[in-house]
Amino acid sequence: MTTAHIYTLSRLVHAGPRSWEQLLASIEEGKSYAFSYYLPMREAVAHFCASRGQRRDQIVREMIARARASGGIRRANRTKDNLDAFETFEEVFFPEIDRFRKNFLHEKQPGCEFEGLTLQGAPHFEVVDSDGRKRHVFLHAAKNWSREDLLAYLELLGIVIEKNYGGDSRSLWVMDLKAGEEIRWRSSARVRKNCRAAARLYGRLISTTI
Repeated sequence: MTTAHIYTLSRLVHAGPRSWEQLLASIEEGKSYAFSYYLPMREAVAHFCASRGQRRDQIVREMIARARASGGIRRANRTKDNLDAFETFEEVFFPEIDRFRKNFLHEKQPGCEFEGLTLQGAPHFEVVDSDGRKRHVFLHAAKNWSREDLLAYLELLGIVIEKNYGGDSRSLWVMDLKAGEEIRWRSSARVRKNCRAAARLYGRLISTTI
């Protein structure tokens, strides 16, 4: 069965098939960079929650060191962006978390079947919020996602949560670390229909090139 990461598939949902070849090439080229850019922040947030807010200064120092070690011409920007996102989480969202449950950042993902594809992807971690609800957290910090691409990504992530993480899509907690507010999201029949169509077309496209 063909495997597709939810990030890749979400970028294709609202793109015309004629642009797929060029888009696929650019996605694959930039996917590792996009994943790694905010990885220091995501890891720091997970460790901060797991420690119940203890060791804050040490966790931040380690995050900054990892961001700086990544190198590249945008090293200073990456360090500042990771720190800004962490501080937004600490101020806005951390007080709403009652208990940390599990970190999924480095967990081997089983994948789940969706329209002939094996979807790869996961929430960042799982917590219990201040109302006692189990929540699957997605830390959204990227600047350059369109609204349509983000909604497609969240729809696919909701599917993964339903099938692999013992919840339903309503447990998804989307933390916008740029705006400093929760993205109030819910599953959309229209977006899911578009995701299904894109998944089927992606599977046919990949099968013809192997």
